[in-house]
Order: sequence, then structure tokens, then C-alpha cells
Amino acid sequence: MIGFFISMFILKTTDKLAFVVERRLIHSESIMAETKELKEFAEKAGDLAKNIWLAGLGAYGKALDEAQDQYDKVSGKVNEQVEKVKSTADSNLFEDLIEKGKKLEGETQEKLQDAKDKASTNLEERLEQVKSSLSFNKSSSDVEDKLEQLASKLDMIIEALGASAAPAKKTTTRKVAAKSNTKAAEEKSAS
Repeated sequence: MIGFFISMFILKTTDKLAFVVERRLIHSESIMAETKELKEFAEKAGDLAKNIWLAGLGAYGKALDEAQDQYDKVSGKVNEQVEKVKSTADSNLFEDLIEKGKKLEGETQEKLQDAKDKASTNLEERLEQVKSSLSFNKSSSDVEDKLEQLASKLDMIIEALGASAAPAKKTTTRKVAAKSNTKAAEEKSAS
């Protein structure tokens, strides 16, 4: 009986093992089928991506060809126009342009010189206005009179204070006045 149980156990175990193997085979076949489907899908997706890229490349090539054709047409028209201008143009066109350039250069230099002269004149006039407003052009006698008045006022102040060095200060003041007169005369003769 043990043999029977063992044989039954072996038979049942074999059946279970066969069932498990059969299940695994079915499962592996389905995995293989799924893997195959995934490979086919990946190949289709790769082919589709490649076709999209090739379509873009083709569109670029077509646009480039059309642009080249347009360029050739325009270039041909421009060359025709240039040839027409060359054939109808005066042979002295270049020389005429040079003369026109020289004329414009002379006019420009004249205008520049006029602008410089006006600026110089305006500057000199402005300097004279500034000098006159600062009393540089007053006569030397006016300056001397004012200096004498200042010297006498200074003497009076010194005497009022009782200082003994009054004559030394007066001499110094007159030397400054003499220097001022000399400078004023030099400026007047320079202008």
C-alpha cells in the first residue's frame, strides 16, 4: 500500500508538475507573444519616427530648391539690368562721379571754414563782453582814481587806529596801483 500511496503521490505530483509546466509554457508563450508585439510596435514607432524625420528633411530640401530657383531668376534679372545700364551708360560716368565728389568736397570745406569763422567771431565778441562786464577795458585814470580813493580811506583808517606804519602801507598800495595800471595798459594795447 505504501507503494500505492507513493505511486499515487508520484502521479499526483507529476500531474501537478505537468500542470505547472504547462502553465509556465502557456505563460512564457504569452510573454513571448507580448515581447514579439512590443518589438513589432517599437519597430513601427522607429519607422514612423524615421519617416517623420525624412519628411522634414524632404521639406527642407524642397524649400532649398525653390529658394535656389528664385535666386537664380532674380540674379538673372539683375544681371540683365546691369548689362542694360552698362550698355546705355556714358563711358565717362566714373569721371563724372569723381568731379561731382570734388565739387561736394569743396562746398563742404567752404561751409566748414564759414562755421569756424563764425565761431571765432562769436567767441571774440563774447570775450569782449566778459571783459567789459569785469571792467578790464576801463581807462587807467578811472582805475587810478579808485585806487587813490582806496589809499586815502586806508590812510584814514590807519591814522584812526594810531598805527605808526602808515607811510609804509601807503607806498605798498601805490606800488600795487602802479602794477595794476601797467597790466591794464598792456591788455589794452594787446586788444
